[in-house]
Amino acid sequence: MTYKSIVCGVTGSAHSQKAALEAAALAKQHNAALTYVYAVDIGFIKSSVGGLSTSLAEDGLVHLGDHILDYAAELAQAQGVTPKKIVRRGAVLEVLRAVVQEEKADLLVLGHEKKSFFEKTLFKGSVEDHIEELKRQTGTEVTVVK
Repeated sequence: MTYKSIVCGVTGSAHSQKAALEAAALAKQHNAALTYVYAVDIGFIKSSVGGLSTSLAEDGLVHLGDHILDYAAELAQAQGVTPKKIVRRGAVLEVLRAVVQEEKADLLVLGHEKKSFFEKTLFKGSVEDHIEELKRQTGTEVTVVK
């Protein structure tokens, strides 16, 4: 299959960096557009922290996301690809779905993020638990880099 537009969800993890590099290599191979996206999802703290603290936490995560995207862009540029970078506030699945649709992506690349039982409960599962749902809702191929 030939790809025209690839979206890659990034976090600060080593698995995410591996996915970012894989997405860049695929973008280079297929001469495809590449978009890296970082979701700022503070839903897990909204119920326990309010007002100014929540706003400060969200702003801090946006700043962190910018740095993570810059690092991913450096990985892509080393492959000869200049990516688009998006930081978006909202639930991770909703952000991924929206960006995939906006970019008319035909491939979504994610890094395998192993989470503990506590994290899965806190975050209502992992993104990997929702891959089939993402495929169905976007019509886009999804690959998880391990």
